[in-house]
Amino acid sequence: MTRETGFMKFDLFTKIIDEVSSYAEPIKSHEIELFHFGESLLHPEIDRMVEYASLKGLKITMSVNGPQLHPELAAKILSGGPFRIIVSLDGYDSDSYRAIRGRNADYAEAVRNIRTLISLHKKMKSNALISVRMILMYSNSEHVSIFRKQWVNEGISVEIREFFPWGESEMVNIGSFKKYPPFMPCPFPWQHLVVQWNGDVVPCCRDYNAANKLGNARGSSLKEIWNSKRYKVFREQMATGNFKGNEICPKCLKLYYTDPGNN
Repeated sequence: MTRETGFMKFDLFTKIIDEVSSYAEPIKSHEIELFHFGESLLHPEIDRMVEYASLKGLKITMSVNGPQLHPELAAKILSGGPFRIIVSLDGYDSDSYRAIRGRNADYAEAVRNIRTLISLHKKMKSNALISVRMILMYSNSEHVSIFRKQWVNEGISVEIREFFPWGESEMVNIGSFKKYPPFMPCPFPWQHLVVQWNGDVVPCCRDYNAANKLGNARGSSLKEIWNSKRYKVFREQMATGNFKGNEICPKCLKLYYTDPGNN
């Protein structure tokens, strides 16, 4: 990742949330994920953000690293009424956890914090959905049953998610992944958008460096950006396969397209 990092300002966050909460159903009933290639638990106002958006009636989802989910912060977040908390674990012991999530990843602390989250969830009678997630890769695929049994016995839901290599060709050897049907355009420009910490709007989560900036939420509404000429041109690129001036999407789609000659 080469883009500048930072924390979203609370006033920008509330501007976005206020707009989304004004949308009609079923649009505003979709889950809103408070993360994009960053650890949301590091944000100094994350508990306040969760509470603000939840009180607006929105389904707030978080995907977090276990070692950062300290008991005090976990309690504050649960108090805010999130819709879903996913703890990304992937590993099934200390060695596998470090191999997948980095040499400084602390499996023991992650496990302690998950157990505390389970306890707090019960004690606080929270309605939040909580789960641990394993992304299926070649390195952990033989241990899915062990992973599932361990955490089901701990009293928490388990999610086994299929691997996808983002748009990175060097990641295709990490795990198997699904491809789009022949001639299907990428669906993201019609289904999702991402607002990065500084307000830049990009069309999908795989654009982590903001290569395709389609607007900025500080000066425009999401609705204006979504219906803008720039977004229309971007969708036409997806529909026609003519990616002039767009360097990121062809590389990504090359991984996910299915060659009709192989069907």
